[in-house]
Amino acid sequence: MIALIKRNMKIFVRDRMAFFLSLLSVLILLILYKVFLSQIQIDGIKAAMGVKNAPSDVVTMVNYWLVSGLVTITSMSATLGAYGVSVDDRQHHRVDDFMLTLISPIKIEVSYMIAAVAIGSLITFLLYVISVVVLIGGTGLLIGFLTTLKVMLLIILSSALSLLVVYPFMYLIKTNSQFASFSTIIGTAIGFLTGVYISIGSVTASIKNVITWFPLTPINSLIKHLVMKDSLNEVFKNAPSGVRTSYEIDYGVLLRFPNGTHFTNITIFEYISILAVALIILGFIITKLMKINGRR
Repeated sequence: MIALIKRNMKIFVRDRMAFFLSLLSVLILLILYKVFLSQIQIDGIKAAMGVKNAPSDVVTMVNYWLVSGLVTITSMSATLGAYGVSVDDRQHHRVDDFMLTLISPIKIEVSYMIAAVAIGSLITFLLYVISVVVLIGGTGLLIGFLTTLKVMLLIILSSALSLLVVYPFMYLIKTNSQFASFSTIIGTAIGFLTGVYISIGSVTASIKNVITWFPLTPINSLIKHLVMKDSLNEVFKNAPSGVRTSYEIDYGVLLRFPNGTHFTNITIFEYISILAVALIILGFIITKLMKINGRR
């Protein structure tokens, strides 16, 4: 299986155009965020503070919020793009050749998934570093080794969960053109479903619940909490605690249950663990069903 994982990773990397477009889409997102989304949030904060120019600490805080959003979107889009190798193999019947080697279908699928998560995590972490340097400057990387390690682990978790979320739909996709259309839809929707393109506080209660319980939103919240912690302390150090809490709730740093209580780190990891197990079981069932159908 290790040989298959290496093979899948090499195929994606060797497709220079696909790899280049993956990085290019990330850079385009970065530019769009810098030009539009950051300014929208900064203007809102200036209006709330009653000032004409936002302090540098506010700009830094907003930029960290944008970095967290970019990381979440990229973990889904980059991982899904890397998983496209499996679609291409199915379209050209290479998977049938693998079956002749007596490798089980589950091992073949796991090899695709591990390769996709590895590539998706790598691209996402590169995006994280580039975004911090571009938006915040070199000092933005000085958030501590332990914090950076935690961000890396959350990126891997986000990439893995992203693949598990879309995996049940992948067997409905038979061709590269279908996969391209599916990737475009997912890439567009993910920004809204995780509260990246819109703030959670600006939508209705029903939509807020959808965003809050979408699998990647809790991970996005954890990343925001990690990278924004110092800037939040600086911006709101002289403000009433209610003002900070209101901002954190509106912009997804804190997530709440319908009864008003906040998510804790333990709550988030319990939810992610249960969801991941359920998705793995569903994926296992789908793989088994496809194996049975392939024999008919």
